[in-house]
Amino acid sequence: MIGQIIRLKVLEGKEAELEALVSQLMHDVTSNEPGSIYDVRRVRGQPRTYFYFVSFPDQAGYDRYMEAAYHTEMSPKALALLDGDPLIEDLDAFS
Repeated sequence: MIGQIIRLKVLEGKEAELEALVSQLMHDVTSNEPGSIYDVRRVRGQPRTYFYFVSFPDQAGYDRYMEAAYHTEMSPKALALLDGDPLIEDLDAFS
């Protein structure tokens, strides 16, 4: 499994715009990447801070996602809404 945890903070007043983009991306990943998990949550008490948990069954699934139009077209739009750079941590399975 290939996974990541991503923490990001959105610019004030841009929460709804980011959530719309991310909701569509979550739908696209779920529809097109069998066995993948794509879950995004707001941090309680920090309404502009979000955590992503993403997991793909293998490197090929992750590569498809990274190259998919729904990802490559959404990413620059989402990055423009951020307050700073996202913090991305790659995860390894251990069992």
